[in-house]
Amino acid sequence: MNGSAKIIPMLLAVIFALSGCSSFSKQSRQQRAYEKYIRQSSVARARQQSHFRSASPQMPSQPMPSKPVESTEAFPESLSSPKE
Repeated sequence: MNGSAKIIPMLLAVIFALSGCSSFSKQSRQQRAYEKYIRQSSVARARQQSHFRSASPQMPSQPMPSKPVESTEAFPESLSSPKE
């Protein structure tokens, strides 16, 4: 029993080392790191958006009417005055 208890963990270690388990490959580690980055950045973005929503004042539903501006000139500035 004592000998088989030592052999089983060593056998499992050799099998995992030789099998080339895909979760330990370089590409798999990079993929997991990228997924973690995406999760963290999306959570931070959602937190930032909720912060901006609560901090910014609400816009009025209808714009306030502006006072009409009367011009004292005979012609608008964009048009040239008639030459006599």
